[in-house]
Amino acid sequence: MKKMYSILVLALGLFACQQEEEITSEDHLINYDIEEVPVTEDYTVGALYVVNNWNPNIEEVPIAGQYVNADEEAMRQHILWADSGGVDYFLLRYSYPTVNVDNQIIDAFLRQNSDSLLNFALRYNPVQMNLTKENTLEQQGKKEAFIQSFKDMIPYFDQPNYQKIDDKYVVNMIAANRFYCDSIELVYEELRAEMSALGYDLYITGEQTGWTPPARFEHYYFNALDAIAFTNMFNNAWYDRHVFLPQSLDQHWQYSKDYYMTKGNIEMVPTVAPSIDPTINNPNATTFTIDRDSDFFWSLLNVAKKNVGPSRTIIVNSFNDWNFNTQLEPADSYGSTSLQLLKQQTKR
Repeated sequence: MKKMYSILVLALGLFACQQEEEITSEDHLINYDIEEVPVTEDYTVGALYVVNNWNPNIEEVPIAGQYVNADEEAMRQHILWADSGGVDYFLLRYSYPTVNVDNQIIDAFLRQNSDSLLNFALRYNPVQMNLTKENTLEQQGKKEAFIQSFKDMIPYFDQPNYQKIDDKYVVNMIAANRFYCDSIELVYEELRAEMSALGYDLYITGEQTGWTPPARFEHYYFNALDAIAFTNMFNNAWYDRHVFLPQSLDQHWQYSKDYYMTKGNIEMVPTVAPSIDPTINNPNATTFTIDRDSDFFWSLLNVAKKNVGPSRTIIVNSFNDWNFNTQLEPADSYGSTSLQLLKQQTKR
């Protein structure tokens, strides 16, 4: 009897093995086609313009060459390329305390954009203040200086081509989820009140890196910001997200968009990139490289269009970050194809 039982178990096992089907990526829960979203009205496109330190691991060859930061000739060419490729404004870093190269880049842009081909907005960099959870803005006695640093931006706000949303001056906050305050609501409330009294209403977009559920950092955003942008979700170490990145972003953005708007009246601004190579900066990086591919960028742009908020804004990270190969800027190998596709998918 024992021998017969063993034979039966073996037979059932073999039958089960024969019936088991191979699981492929086509069977994945979010394996669905990305559909094209027609451009019935122009989208507003901002592009991060970064400080470049030319890493020797960079393989792409910029058509403009490896220019120094704030180079006037390169800046003019960048403005012309961006304008021809559907970019509406550059997002330029503005640090407090001051970082000289930031001001040099802003000044070069203003000189070379005297014909106002492009708009611009500032990306406020609070990292220099060295805030921590244990040593906040108020505890360091820096609240007044923080507000004053926004008042110091007024000459830039007064430029005719400064970017606005609903007649409010656009300012991005870098690492908004690490802007440590005792009462973040009161800090932003006081900032807005003092700027409004001077005639400058702000539209503040918080930049956040990484994949997180929207509730994780909501206490840094609610009753404080107008919008939130996840600036590098394509820098990812999860295989299923990598294989289905456009679909994964679609699901995350749909949920985040509804969550922020319903609970905090905050807009979610999609951020895209044509490619990424984290191994340029870190050869041992565990996040995936995404090669420059028109189908991939097309998919990301259409997911972004599907998930835009009321301002219809899309951010591209980046125009010129060669150290991560996320640049729109033309190179010998791909020319201006990324810019051409961006314009095709965002402008009528």
